[in-house]
Amino acid sequence: MSFIVGIRNFILWALYRLMRPVIFLMDPENAHYTLKKGGVFLGSNPITRAITALLYDYNHRSLNTTVDGVNYRNPVGLSAGFDKDGELTKIYPALGFGLAELGSFTGEVCPGNPGKRLFRMVKSKSIVVWYGLNNQGAEKIASNLVNTDFGRLKVGINAAKSNVSPDFVLEESIRDYIKTLSLFADIGDYFTINISCPNTQDGEPFVNPDNLDALLSAVTEKIRPLTKRPIYVKLAADLTFTEIDVIIDGCIKHKMEGVVLTNLAKPETNQEHIASEYPSNLGLLPQGKGAMSGLPLQRISTNVIRHVYRKTRGELTIIGVGGIFTAKDAYEKITSGANLLHMITTMIFDGPQNISEINRGLVKLMRQDGFTSIEQAVGSRNPLPQLLDSAHSDNKQQEVA
Repeated sequence: MSFIVGIRNFILWALYRLMRPVIFLMDPENAHYTLKKGGVFLGSNPITRAITALLYDYNHRSLNTTVDGVNYRNPVGLSAGFDKDGELTKIYPALGFGLAELGSFTGEVCPGNPGKRLFRMVKSKSIVVWYGLNNQGAEKIASNLVNTDFGRLKVGINAAKSNVSPDFVLEESIRDYIKTLSLFADIGDYFTINISCPNTQDGEPFVNPDNLDALLSAVTEKIRPLTKRPIYVKLAADLTFTEIDVIIDGCIKHKMEGVVLTNLAKPETNQEHIASEYPSNLGLLPQGKGAMSGLPLQRISTNVIRHVYRKTRGELTIIGVGGIFTAKDAYEKITSGANLLHMITTMIFDGPQNISEINRGLVKLMRQDGFTSIEQAVGSRNPLPQLLDSAHSDNKQQEVA
């Protein structure tokens, strides 16, 4: 069966390679919305969903995994930022996704940043994003999704602070997050608190430990009584390990279930892309604006995953994001400590069939290592630091004395 799926995926890949130059002639944002309309249609009825699944889906029981009480049919998910208004949940399972994170959603309606705000960097295998959290607002989106049966798909709700003002007011910002999380209290399977969007007017104020402490305290007080769903925090890509440690300590203090590692890469702190391709260097984007997905993020996010997994000794759930194009890329993040994965850019550069190809490849890689489930593979190539036996250490000191 796997061999047949491999042939199917190769044919679909070849067809996508023929179509991609035409798609890439379109403005990136226009292409996104055109393809999104196609996805809404394909998800609109059982017949088109079944045909799509026949062409793109892949299932294997070794991919089943349970994370924080949620059962996923596979660990491969869609990252936040693709489905900003939660319109495509019916078609994601047919494409092979086990989960999808919707949003980011904000308390207020956000128009996003003005002007051109999505760019392709083909040689760098990256998408530059400067959307600025455009979405219809939590009230409308929650009302649209409240009675939705997501079926096989597990859904994450990504909550961010409304991007409507350059002025940061702590109490108002916390209220904004709480409003979104409250409206979605009975929708989806987990929450992500996005404190790391690189394209907002007031920056990333909740990287500040005092601000973060206030936010997570409010979440614990106001949201925990409403829902038992796990809550994760999404971190930026350009933080030092010291800054990451402070945030992780805050997550542990407030008993967050995990973290999403990481958000987009900013050009000023990233050397993994071809600088001559960056849109600001071509006069297409103001200097200092936008951030990159895809390959420029791959090594950085994996390093952060390894660090956080070792620091927390695997106690926190990790969702790994950034530069996943092959099963090998996905497996590297899993064996570094990621329980689940998010991706977008591979669909744009390699085609939607690559989701099932990554899942198929994960099964092969697990078998090679003697694993029968994803859970066995998590962190397997990132050994935890050994804790010293304090009693043994004291005895040795006494003997020396």
